[in-house]
Amino acid sequence: MASWLGRHSDGVVRRMLRQLYLRGGVPYMSPAELERAFAMLRVYCDPEVLADPDRLLAPPTRLPSLEARWRRPTRGGMHSHLVFDSPYRPVHRLYAAEYRRYDRLDVAHLFAWTHARPAPASILVTHGWGVGRKRIHEREFGIPYLFRELGLDVYYYVMPFHWLRRPSQARFSGELHPSPNLMRTNEAFIQKAQELRVALRWIKSRNPAPLGMMGSSLGGYTTALLASIEDSLDFAIPVLPPGSLADLFWAQSSGDPVLQQVEKMGMTRDRFAQAWALHSPLTHAPKVPWRGRFIISADGDGLVTPEHVDPLWQHWGRPRRYSFAGGHILQVYRADYHREIGRFLADLGVVAEDRLHRGRR
Repeated sequence: MASWLGRHSDGVVRRMLRQLYLRGGVPYMSPAELERAFAMLRVYCDPEVLADPDRLLAPPTRLPSLEARWRRPTRGGMHSHLVFDSPYRPVHRLYAAEYRRYDRLDVAHLFAWTHARPAPASILVTHGWGVGRKRIHEREFGIPYLFRELGLDVYYYVMPFHWLRRPSQARFSGELHPSPNLMRTNEAFIQKAQELRVALRWIKSRNPAPLGMMGSSLGGYTTALLASIEDSLDFAIPVLPPGSLADLFWAQSSGDPVLQQVEKMGMTRDRFAQAWALHSPLTHAPKVPWRGRFIISADGDGLVTPEHVDPLWQHWGRPRRYSFAGGHILQVYRADYHREIGRFLADLGVVAEDRLHRGRR
């Protein structure tokens, strides 16, 4: 029943998303304009770049300093709001002009729940599309469970174009990323990758214990990308992750008149996937050890269905996997996957077995 309800609620959300993304009509006026757009995208999908993504995704050699906007005692430790200047600079000069018009993007926000004594491990989590408010995701990811019961230091990263980083030009959180704008989507993933790698290095310098990352939906996709390019990660837990954002967009737009018009101009599924290959985890070999990979999905997910999750699971060598009852939006039994994360980390030796039985949520 939980999965049935989740699937049907996801269907409503899917229809809303199609209207949001496609109501602007055909994004290209002619086949020649489409070809010019693809020519400008070569900087992101050049074979040499895809073979060595650090050409675009590497963090700066000199890391920016983190500052605390506030620190508050919380049960078990300290809760902080940290910020740092984004190291990102636009790759394409055309996007650089657009990027300068946006406010709130040049400061990265990181919320932390840390223990007074060194924790056995740290985890960095990030959110899905269109949301980002910390209070929502504390509950979604079970941050009190991760922090107090499992004893982890927990960090929460806010993506560009979301919540505190929503530009004043956007009507709602996430409107501008990701989107059918192929260039802006590539650039925003470059920004996220660089910022997340700064955060991961700072966390590792503070506590050399095992370090992992988790995210849901768009955050799960981002987690899988970082697991493919970042050496410092010991474990990665993508939740409800599409293996290919391009394939997901294409499938969600199937049968829409706008997509049909773009196809007539020369757009194909393969060309779309190539345009976004830089940030697809399917492009890169995972760097996180096989034992440290854990993919979580929902039985009734009507947005990121098994056909979108399975390619990542296959690409990652069929690692540990768990599916809970519920949907993409109505995650009815998400507490089940929280407990599975505890078992996963105990099996890795990251947390002590006895912590799994301390208290009940």
